Amino acid sequence: MIIKKDHLSVNITVREEQEEKNKIFIVNNEETGIADFGNNLKEAINNFKKSLNLYLEAYPEKRKLFIEEKTEPILVSRIFL
Repeated sequence: MIIKKDHLSVNITVREEQEEKNKIFIVNNEETGIADFGNNLKEAINNFKKSLNLYLEAYPEKRKLFIEEKTEPILVSRIFL
């Protein structure tokens, strides 16, 4: 799997939504526009990883965006409007 081999790091946003009578989890990455979903969080993340791997296979030049850096982010936050 590409993500494990290269130790890539990806920022994701996870949302929980109601789809008819079922809850689904949606995982999204803003840098690529890739999103996927699942019936639970683990499934949604696994589906997202598969989608991201397919994206990186199609666009290998994008891999450099996700190479894990050794520095910590300056700020991780969430705001509501």
